[in-house]
Amino acid sequence: MRDITRDISRRLLRAATLALLYLVHVSHAAEPPSVAAGVQQCDHGHYTLAVATLQEAYRAALAGAERAEAAGALGVAYAQLRQPGLAQRYLREAHDTATDAQQRARHALDLANLAASQRDWAQARAWYAAVPQLAGDDAALTLAAALNSVSLAAPGQRLALLEPLLPQIEALPRARDRASYALHLGTQARAARQQPHARELAYKALASGLRAAQQGDGEARLAAAAYGQLAQLYEDTQRLDDAMLLNTRGIARAQAAQAPPARDLLIELEWRRGRLLAAQGQQAAAITAYQRAVNQIEALRPDIPVEYENGRSSFRDTLEPVYLGLADLLLQEAAALPPERQAAQYRLVRDTLERIKQTELEDFLGSRCAVEGARTAPGVASAEVPVAKGIAVLYPVILPDRLELLVETSAGIQRRTVAVPAAVLRRDAAAFAAALRARQPYLDLAQRLHRALLAPVQPLLQQAGVQTLVVVPDSVLRLVPFGALHDGQRYAIERQAISVVPAVTLPEGDAERSDSRPVRLLLAGMSEPGRVVEKLPDYLTAPLLADAGPLPTAVPGRGEFSRGMKKIDPAAPRPAPTPRTPAEQAARNRVLQTRLALTGVAEEVDVLARLAPSTTMLNQAFSVRSFSDQVKSGDYRVVHIASHGVFGSTAGTTFIMAHDDLITIDQLQSFLGGASLRDRPIELLTLSACETAEGDDRAPLGLSGAALKARARSAMGSLWPVSDDAAKLLMSDFYRGLVQSGLRDKARALQAAQVRMLGQPALQHPYYWAPFILVERRL
Repeated sequence: MRDITRDISRRLLRAATLALLYLVHVSHAAEPPSVAAGVQQCDHGHYTLAVATLQEAYRAALAGAERAEAAGALGVAYAQLRQPGLAQRYLREAHDTATDAQQRARHALDLANLAASQRDWAQARAWYAAVPQLAGDDAALTLAAALNSVSLAAPGQRLALLEPLLPQIEALPRARDRASYALHLGTQARAARQQPHARELAYKALASGLRAAQQGDGEARLAAAAYGQLAQLYEDTQRLDDAMLLNTRGIARAQAAQAPPARDLLIELEWRRGRLLAAQGQQAAAITAYQRAVNQIEALRPDIPVEYENGRSSFRDTLEPVYLGLADLLLQEAAALPPERQAAQYRLVRDTLERIKQTELEDFLGSRCAVEGARTAPGVASAEVPVAKGIAVLYPVILPDRLELLVETSAGIQRRTVAVPAAVLRRDAAAFAAALRARQPYLDLAQRLHRALLAPVQPLLQQAGVQTLVVVPDSVLRLVPFGALHDGQRYAIERQAISVVPAVTLPEGDAERSDSRPVRLLLAGMSEPGRVVEKLPDYLTAPLLADAGPLPTAVPGRGEFSRGMKKIDPAAPRPAPTPRTPAEQAARNRVLQTRLALTGVAEEVDVLARLAPSTTMLNQAFSVRSFSDQVKSGDYRVVHIASHGVFGSTAGTTFIMAHDDLITIDQLQSFLGGASLRDRPIELLTLSACETAEGDDRAPLGLSGAALKARARSAMGSLWPVSDDAAKLLMSDFYRGLVQSGLRDKARALQAAQVRMLGQPALQHPYYWAPFILVERRL
């Protein structure tokens, strides 16, 4: 029986290791990092299957070397899945239970790489230093540690550290090691191209890696990577013909690669071919190459890691330029097309960019399964869906050298081009949002942005009799309240009602079914926080505890109070929880309960309760359990939460405060995803007093994510901490109009409420009325 178990575990481990190798190219001294390395898939996929198999092998493995090997492979898999906690656990076990020094050296190297990926430089240095002490005469392991540790040095020192490593790499006995390590060295040298002789070293290393790859059997993938990196070196120096020749050879070798396959390399190679063809004026061929690159991305998309670094989406940072490049070429081509074909081309542009929006929402929500979109095949435009009369969809496309505006009405889709560079538009948009938050001078920025974003399409809107403008914002434009843009005479909100959709190709699903239920409201509010303050992370509470002034914060020069958690800095460090004595914890809780009180919530809930049949949950009655029970009943078409909440850079930093605990986006989905709500989703989720992290253009995705997770048809929230008095006034006017319309026109109800506030001299500044935005799930 013991021998059978050992045989099963060995076979499982061998199968799982092969699965890992499918995507993990070289774990100890990586070949040049690819733009699509990593995994995450809903129900299947190479890493998901590999981890399941490795877990089985780990459970079946006996003690000693076999157990250590299984734990090490599992740790590497979790590292690739961007689950550092589990990776650390299994890699540490593998290191501590290894039966020989070289095995411990391999696991020490994996631990070093994991620490470096987490920016734990001290731990990374310590583990790298341990590798040569354990590796003995294994020169490859020692070189791997030396090569990977170069990234920890100051940029100006890296080239000097790399140069002596190349002769040692070329002396390694295995061709695969020579190829992989030389390519890794060449890539690091190319990144240091500002230093003297960096390109010469890069060329020597990459050429050496190519020779080694050609000497090894079955090393088509490494050869493809070498050709690609050499092509990039020549593209950097504008030797386009040489770059094209090398890149073409790289594509041929990548297509020949079998184990592991080279889809991720083909993304880079086809993208480079598209750039080179475009630079040579071969636009049609460039579009074809870009589309092939997008095809490869789409094939790998479920395996691209869901990851944020410094608040940036991994997908957006690495792969957005491919989609933007394709969209740019398609727009340039559209100018030469006959009018009857331009509309389809514009839809193709929009569909191309929708892939970015959908994947960024998935990154925010932390799962490639979170958003199902209507994805067409690359290069094939989606079917035309007529826009209702009185509605227009504005789709801004931010390109490096200009802004493109796609506007669709019942008469069709048209395009307007604005000569404003992306850097200028982003600067103005961020400055405008910051000025409104701080109630600083804003009108000049409001007019500049109006000239760029709305003035070019205003004649089309007037001609089509547009009453409601639906904006599909991107990037920093998500921070901009479009209703506050100004044409020199009046605000945009005075012309049209305005709402937002995160993407135009999200599926209809159950949320689009008709609903004849009478209007009934669930009103949950927290004016006096309870035990929830114990659950707040220190990075949010530190500013509240450090501020000697009262909270909510008094607005200078007025007696009003603003709702919100003070300034939320998306780049603030996330320290470990501070140890406290029971007395210190109790004192902290008392201060937070005082400073997080929302004085106007009770009155707001009371006013709204008079407008329609409703259930009210205030303070202690607003517990997570009771809220869950109420929403799961399916009795409500509107759920209104008047409490503190934060939309951060990811779903993990996004929450709403109940009286006793935090409610996460995932919990919202759980509460609102039951059988009673499957056929009767809520019409509107309002998050009053919730706010987005300042200056973080991903944070507004939280409102979209909340609507998606709650399966609500629409959601309303605020872009910044709002005036308590203004919030009460706007909410009462908004709900009055909403109930009177039978929930049929939320955007017009919000517009009427905002315009009424504009008529009051004390509330005319956009600070009071502009932050409220309505996010629709569908057009």
